[in-house]
Amino acid sequence: MTIGEALKSVRLHAGISQTEMAAGIVSESFYSKVERGVHAIDAETLIEFCRFIILSVHRFDVTGFFAQINNQSSTGPFFELTSEITFAQNRRDIKALDKIKQRIEDGGVQVPQWLKFKLELAYAWALRSNDKISPEMKKK
Repeated sequence: MTIGEALKSVRLHAGISQTEMAAGIVSESFYSKVERGVHAIDAETLIEFCRFIILSVHRFDVTGFFAQINNQSSTGPFFELTSEITFAQNRRDIKALDKIKQRIEDGGVQVPQWLKFKLELAYAWALRSNDKISPEMKKK
């Protein structure tokens, strides 16, 4: 995982925007480019981000964050979709979850069972209800 991908993952799990994540440490534009892998980030700036994240995001695991960066293997084909689900869940954005669900159903994309379960759990969290969890998933 790249530094940008790791920062994006932390940001989405925290449910904060790129502007909030940039936090005056860098410009929003620069931060966006770091997430996308267009710009590199120096160690000093990365440490500032880690300090900000530690202060603003509870239960942030610095060791885990750097372990993700150290493991340069692929993030997998469902990294973006997983991040979108997490972001919508943290914002309790049912419309966004509905759009993701529709893309999965209409897109002809074969998604693994764990990703479908993640989407159902995101609905459960956002709605504070288990109504959207299928009987099959409840059984598992």
